[in-house]
Amino acid sequence: MATTSPARVFGFWTATSLVLGNMIGSGIFYLPASLAHVGPISILGWLITAVGAVSLAYVFSKLSLHNPQAGGPFSHTRQAFGDQMGFFMAWGYWIMTWSSNAAVALAFVSYLSHFVPFLAESKLASFGMATFLIWFTTFLNCRNLKYGGFVQILTVIIKISPLIAVAILGWYFIDPQNYAPFNPNFDTPLSAINAAAAITMWAFIGLESATVPAENVENPAKTISRATLFGTLLGALIYIVITAVIFGLIPAQNLASSNAPFVDAATKIFGGWVAPLIGFCVLVSIFGGLNGWIILQGQIPYALAKEGLFPKVFSKLSKNGTPVFGLVFTSILMTVLMSMNYTKSLVTQFNNMILIGTIMTLGTYLSSTLASIKLLKHSYIVKLQPAIYLAIFLGASYCIWAILGSGLENLSICFMAYACGIPVYIYSRCEHRRIEHRN
Repeated sequence: MATTSPARVFGFWTATSLVLGNMIGSGIFYLPASLAHVGPISILGWLITAVGAVSLAYVFSKLSLHNPQAGGPFSHTRQAFGDQMGFFMAWGYWIMTWSSNAAVALAFVSYLSHFVPFLAESKLASFGMATFLIWFTTFLNCRNLKYGGFVQILTVIIKISPLIAVAILGWYFIDPQNYAPFNPNFDTPLSAINAAAAITMWAFIGLESATVPAENVENPAKTISRATLFGTLLGALIYIVITAVIFGLIPAQNLASSNAPFVDAATKIFGGWVAPLIGFCVLVSIFGGLNGWIILQGQIPYALAKEGLFPKVFSKLSKNGTPVFGLVFTSILMTVLMSMNYTKSLVTQFNNMILIGTIMTLGTYLSSTLASIKLLKHSYIVKLQPAIYLAIFLGASYCIWAILGSGLENLSICFMAYACGIPVYIYSRCEHRRIEHRN
């Protein structure tokens, strides 16, 4: 593979679709079932998470103006706190990408099983289908990032159409009794909201997506900033409205056992004839989310390897400017992860993967938010104003609150995942020093 310059193929709408597409992947279509045990009070969890996510997006948008070539939230941490901190935040973020990709692939299979019941009955068949999907999207992006960007715009258009239809028309079919009891399973409203927030944040992961492939973005200073904030605001609005509608359409006990909650909700509105059409749009949406995250899973180790913080082989590009080795290697890890869990139910696998991925991402978000204070303080482009201070406070407070509320067991798993990065960091730094010494 030859080393070439990255191609600038992402404009504003492609960058926005990357943000929105990575956020609205499987979350809005699958999380209502995951939140059913919390009850309708989980809508408040969405609201609080939305405030935290939009605050984080605002901070990232300002950091992008300050340094549009940063290459992701972990790069801001490195600039402020050094190589070691930057590496471990990137390491956690990278683990999130491929573990979440595995979860997204499983969500696709779960929705597909609504139309192909055999996939729900055979764990081996569901594993095979999820594996095929991962490698198909990997091959697509190995061919050319431009193809991946085109797919991203197309899938965002397809996914938003049924969301808007259900969001507008669903209110006319809501049964107010479905909102009772509002808090069925928790002692206090705060404990219920905590439980909801830990799950709902996963749907906002991806708000920083436009910052990662910075070298592939046209006019990155303005494009990344605007795409990040606009995409997150639009995604937050869609999440809150759709969740409120679905809880009003489907009783919580039925929602909890649904493999395709959005299809069930659309059927209540339009009738059974629409189920195949809605199901197709949902599958396209989930595929688009997976495609967007597949793009990032190769970009993260590429960005690190260029700086000597990851093995050098990850910095090589194909003749099309694509980090093929990183894409393929990470997809192998995803396949191994799913093979280790394929005997469990789809819902169990999905929930386990998204919780770990969320915690590790929140760590990266928190470090980037704290780094913004140091970076923007000395910026000649972006001045620290009251609005930025407020966004930093809200974003950091949300991250700390969500991390502490995730549970000791999940935190322990994340700690072990970070520890696995130590030998990789040591090897990469030694390799980088050897290369510098030869040169």
